[in-house]
Amino acid sequence: MSEQMNAQVDAALFAGKRVLVTGGSRGIGRAICLAFARHGAAVAFCYRRDRAAAEEVQRMAATAGAHIDAYQADVTDEAAVAALVQQVQGEQGNIDVLVNNAGAFPATQVIDMTPDEWDRVVRVNLYAVFYCCQAVLPGMIATGGGAIVNVASIAGQRGSARHAHYAAAKGGVLAFTRSLAREVIEHNIRVNAVSPGRIATELLVNEQTAHEVDRWMADTPRVGWERRKRWRRRCSFWRRRSAVISWAKRSRSMAGC
Repeated sequence: MSEQMNAQVDAALFAGKRVLVTGGSRGIGRAICLAFARHGAAVAFCYRRDRAAAEEVQRMAATAGAHIDAYQADVTDEAAVAALVQQVQGEQGNIDVLVNNAGAFPATQVIDMTPDEWDRVVRVNLYAVFYCCQAVLPGMIATGGGAIVNVASIAGQRGSARHAHYAAAKGGVLAFTRSLAREVIEHNIRVNAVSPGRIATELLVNEQTAHEVDRWMADTPRVGWERRKRWRRRCSFWRRRSAVISWAKRSRSMAGC
């Protein structure tokens, strides 16, 4: 009964809301897109290359009686992000919710890492967040508010061997989120981050070895592999106007700024 009531509340809450998700063709991003669509939001997502995967997300949504729009865009390219947001706004109206989910997770030790690899990983995991936030903010300010959810990682808090570039970028996402939240709270825009643990998505599975799985399981003995469902629920939670006291409001009152 409680799940049915929650579904009804969510459907009413997201009806008419326009949501943009980056990296929505697989893994966490796909789950987020489908969850928002099921609860009544007008969902658009971008993907970099895999059109077949993007179309599969659209088919999954259609099977559930929902519609999702897909756009090809490279979120590491500032001009491409600006064009994406302009296109989505032109076709759907201003964006109410942005979920910055796109990411890359290659495994390389620092001693073997090239500057190009470092730059590539930091650009997709950190620069893209900046580009997308900057692109949607004018519209959110003009319409009186919005919500931004940045998908960070526990690696940004505790580090990750063989993923120093990824961990550094995700640490930057956490700091960026706190800073932006302070800047835009006066415009009724909430900015939050979620930090998933190790989730068995395509992004992670493609990189894993048996040794890595054993090490990761040992690192997280209480919870093991986490599920996508938990994090799509958290993204919805941070979006909820009635359920959230903004981090920025709390931190500003505590810091006296």
